[in-house]
Amino acid sequence: MQGYSAMVGELDRQRTELERIRKALSQLTSRATSHDRLVAVTVDARGLAVDITIEPAALRRYRADQLSALLTTLIAEADTALRARTAEVLAGAPDLPLDYADAGLDRVVADDES
Repeated sequence: MQGYSAMVGELDRQRTELERIRKALSQLTSRATSHDRLVAVTVDARGLAVDITIEPAALRRYRADQLSALLTTLIAEADTALRARTAEVLAGAPDLPLDYADAGLDRVVADDES
């Protein structure tokens, strides 16, 4: 049973670490700003635009089609940066060397059925 207890302890530790990583991932955001700093976009962890800032000067500087293209570009840039940050967080994720088969649960179930 000592091996089983150690494995359960390790699974609990991994579950706690994975929950920490899940929370960190869910809170990630990324912001991209135009070169002239007149337009900025923030995306959330799912890559959805959650904030768009357009300075009044941008409305004078850009035609509607240009502003639309700029927003699309900024969203893509923010999403690309977000994916890089996501990869960094996941790189710190623990290896999951344990397999549920290691627990011998199939033997426990078989013993209970007899």
